[in-house]
Amino acid sequence: MQSGNIIPQHLQNGYQLAYEKACVELAAKNPEEMAANSGAGFDSDKRLFTLKYINEVYTVSYPEGEVNFAEHQDPVPIAAKVVLLHYLLTAGGQPLSGQLISFKEIPGGMIYLEPFNGRVLGGFKYVFGKKAGLLTQAGEKLSGRIAKFGDAAVTLDILPQVPVTYVIWEGDDEFPANATALFDAMAQYYLPTEDLVVAAAAGASLLSKTARTLN
Repeated sequence: MQSGNIIPQHLQNGYQLAYEKACVELAAKNPEEMAANSGAGFDSDKRLFTLKYINEVYTVSYPEGEVNFAEHQDPVPIAAKVVLLHYLLTAGGQPLSGQLISFKEIPGGMIYLEPFNGRVLGGFKYVFGKKAGLLTQAGEKLSGRIAKFGDAAVTLDILPQVPVTYVIWEGDDEFPANATALFDAMAQYYLPTEDLVVAAAAGASLLSKTARTLN
């Protein structure tokens, strides 16, 4: 998963501070309410949340906020820890609208538009810009849902209530490839805008890595 990539030290430090703050906030909230609002499972005996983030299942201990992979012992990247805790803390339980919006339509999206375009769409366009059909194949391999946008599009459930639709328009000798990622209009009620960049980038990276195995 993309979150395993090497992160510059200053970002590592920032993620660590964000994680420690989120642990404190998690301990102050009702776990059953967080589970109900987020779609996560919660085992009251083990005091563990269980939820899927892209292609991995994670556990989060309550009230400590310790994050582990459910199915293996590898260390969890700090960026994934932050996204998972912020998701549990932010999720408001609103039904998804089915209305898709661009990232810049999300409150605060314009502030993060440059990192969004770079981290989410840059490598994605490189991989799929001349092979849109690969996106469909990669999406199906990841249990994504095919969507009718652009030359190819696929929706991944990044988190239980955070679907992201990845769209590619093929380029040619005259026009460069173009891409976008679309969010449900309720996305702001499930993750802070900055975390939507991280989560959407992780999904785009996994699609790209999966496509490379299909070549």
